[in-house]
Amino acid sequence: MNQPATRDPDRTRQRILDAAFAKFVEKGFADVAMREIAEQSGVTKSLIHHHFGSKESLWDAVKDRAFGRYADQQMAELEKAENPDAALLERSVINYFQFLKDNPQVVRLLAWTHLEGDESCGEMDAELVRLGAHRIRQGQQNGLFRDDLNPTHVVTTFVMTCLQWFEARSHHAQWPGIGSDDEFLDDFLKIFMRGLAPQR
Repeated sequence: MNQPATRDPDRTRQRILDAAFAKFVEKGFADVAMREIAEQSGVTKSLIHHHFGSKESLWDAVKDRAFGRYADQQMAELEKAENPDAALLERSVINYFQFLKDNPQVVRLLAWTHLEGDESCGEMDAELVRLGAHRIRQGQQNGLFRDDLNPTHVVTTFVMTCLQWFEARSHHAQWPGIGSDDEFLDDFLKIFMRGLAPQR
């Protein structure tokens, strides 16, 4: 049974975001009706519109809330790196992998954004990717990484690999010899970091 709507605007907003997150994770953006979010959060549709304006704006707020803390922490680490090195890149891979491992509902939310062709999701993390690629370019200029690779492709490679590991785990879990999360990450880092080493 739904709880009565609270008079605290911040709390009401959080309840709406919680309900929207649960529904969007379950069904994606397209198949969720505002009525369902209203019922789950115990508020009226008009109150949702008051706080968020539209379903699209609510969707954006849910994505930002789900991904924002990780993105802010990663941006801070990249920004403070005066001399970016291989250890920074390796930590970035580990941080992203761990974030996805700890947040399976975010993995599912991201899968929906990709299935539904949500271009705004790419805008959400574009600055993080830009800065990550810039740090890799600095590493290339300093001779730490091979310089024949597009730095944005380097970022894309680890982002897509980590995400696919968790998105498709029910599929690859059936493969003979598949290892644990930690074993996969360890092997991926060996392949990835050695592949970036300068060519002799």
